[in-house]
Amino acid sequence: MSPDSRKTAAILCAAGALVAAAVLLQRSAASGGQAAGATPSTDPETSTRVPASCDAPPGVGSRATARLGHGRAGGALSAGKILRGGGGQTFAAFDLAIDPVATGERQPLNLALVIDRSGSMRDEGKLDSAKQAALALIARLGERDRIALIQYDDLAQVVVPSVKADAEGKAELTRAVGAMQPGGSTNLHGGMTLARDEVQRTIAAGQVSRVILLSDGLANAGESNPAVITEAARMAADRGVRITSVGVGLDYNEDLMEAIAESGRGNYYYVRDATGLDQVLGGELSSAQATVATQVELHLRPACAGVEIGEVFGYQARREAGGVVVPLADLFGGDSRRMVVGLRIPDRVKGARGALHAELRYRDAASGETRTARLALALEVTDDHHAVEGSVDADVMAQVLAAQSAETMREAARAYEKGDATGAAAMLRSKGAEMKQQAGRYGIAAEKMAPALEEMSGFAAQAETVRLDSDDGKALLKARKVRARSLSKGK
Repeated sequence: MSPDSRKTAAILCAAGALVAAAVLLQRSAASGGQAAGATPSTDPETSTRVPASCDAPPGVGSRATARLGHGRAGGALSAGKILRGGGGQTFAAFDLAIDPVATGERQPLNLALVIDRSGSMRDEGKLDSAKQAALALIARLGERDRIALIQYDDLAQVVVPSVKADAEGKAELTRAVGAMQPGGSTNLHGGMTLARDEVQRTIAAGQVSRVILLSDGLANAGESNPAVITEAARMAADRGVRITSVGVGLDYNEDLMEAIAESGRGNYYYVRDATGLDQVLGGELSSAQATVATQVELHLRPACAGVEIGEVFGYQARREAGGVVVPLADLFGGDSRRMVVGLRIPDRVKGARGALHAELRYRDAASGETRTARLALALEVTDDHHAVEGSVDADVMAQVLAAQSAETMREAARAYEKGDATGAAAMLRSKGAEMKQQAGRYGIAAEKMAPALEEMSGFAAQAETVRLDSDDGKALLKARKVRARSLSKGK
């Protein structure tokens, strides 16, 4: 085999390995909030027939951009050409970049703040810190905003039904927050669903609706099945109520809290020291106030018969007739999102071939209008090895490798959690070395791979030196899972 052939074969083998990693992401959905399984749909919009012909329309290439009302959407394939008979494996990467929001009038907020007052919140002043952060958040609301206050321990209770955040409402909320005292167990599901109901009861067009859920412990009262809890979060999001989760301290279930945020299309935060709650809630309020798009979904459809859409890295997704739908969290000013999708393209016939159609559908937060941005991607099937090698998109491959590193971090976290610190460290170092080699092969700039490689290297060193049963070990596990989530979303 010639050097050129060996190089091409190496590229194809690496691509195949990355596809296998994407499959692993699908299998780890329950613990990491990754791609969901297939769900049939009768929605006529998603039942579009896939064209039989794979001929690419004129002007469609391996990169595309579209202007949004408040930013830009981009899509690109990992290579502009694939080798005929080489398997047809490739990737598509999508990115959203939202413009900063100009200072001015914003959309009114419809919030519910859910505070865990279980007995463990007494420890280390966690409840006091949560109350102080709640008061700071309430103080920043305007008269056009609404907010409800819910607390939960053994039972869940609406302390203050949704009220306007005017002087009278703020005074009532301030008194209620001040009176909160620690109680018993943790009825997380009850608190979350009461909050959802309060927001839905007062929901109106033009609002940004969100539940902010705080917890420091395990869901051990009321409904405790994680599948039921996350399904409730998904249903709330489908009805326009986003759910953000905040894990406090060292003893809460981080996998459940992340899954709630992922299913609820909200954000997920880990706060080891409860004194940091003020900053977290302030940041969450700022993003809510800067919301420019809600009900955001990316619809992916094969460009022609034979194109297979594989797994979506880092996001929940559902399969519908004719394609895949990826629900996204609301978009806010200055926000950015990235995702990688595995593809298989028919590769038996030479020439330009359509690959993928993408539609970003969203509702403009200011006008309430539903808008769509469309992207189309295509590539060329060729017998020219040199042309294939020269068409590799280093930026897309950097995103693919970062997504793979996120899955490796999740696998290492699971090994560490089971007591195999040595295995976790070895796994991280092996993948790090492999990624460096692949980055050199694809011509990826070192600074683009540095964040992922540094995370993996740091995790490996800590896994070998920090005991899981220590406070630092618990914190390490939670923090690295948060970073894996961020890497998988291109953050």
